[in-house]
Amino acid sequence: MTSVNALASSLEPHIANLLGVVMGRLRMEILADSEREFPGLRISHYRLLELIPDGGARITDLAELAAMTKQGLGQHVDYLQELGFAESERLTSDRRVRLVRRTGKGDEAVAFSRAAIDRIETAWREQLGPERYEQLRATLIELSQPAGQPAR
Repeated sequence: MTSVNALASSLEPHIANLLGVVMGRLRMEILADSEREFPGLRISHYRLLELIPDGGARITDLAELAAMTKQGLGQHVDYLQELGFAESERLTSDRRVRLVRRTGKGDEAVAFSRAAIDRIETAWREQLGPERYEQLRATLIELSQPAGQPAR
């Protein structure tokens, strides 16, 4: 019988595996103190909270931005409301439209996740050196654009 460690070390380090490992480390850093500070939040919740602009946004717009269904995003919003991180209301001009805003607690959670990401970026900048780090960042920005689109 093969051990998990032997299986893991035999995997080809192709780009998807490498990006997966790096994203796993990023998630671990964000979640390291999360349960103590913001119980019940997962990475997907932090991501959604960060996507909500200060003035709020419609569920349909957030769903498109997050590449989720309206129903799935609505469930996330309902959960965040139960925990006090977000609030929503129906527009009086069109009751079908649900506008979502972060609460003060939601703003604190966004600041928490951004601080964790800043710590990671600082560590990576120190590990790689400023030039290699900026090159990595520029490359990721370029690769995040649709094919044929110039980097922003």
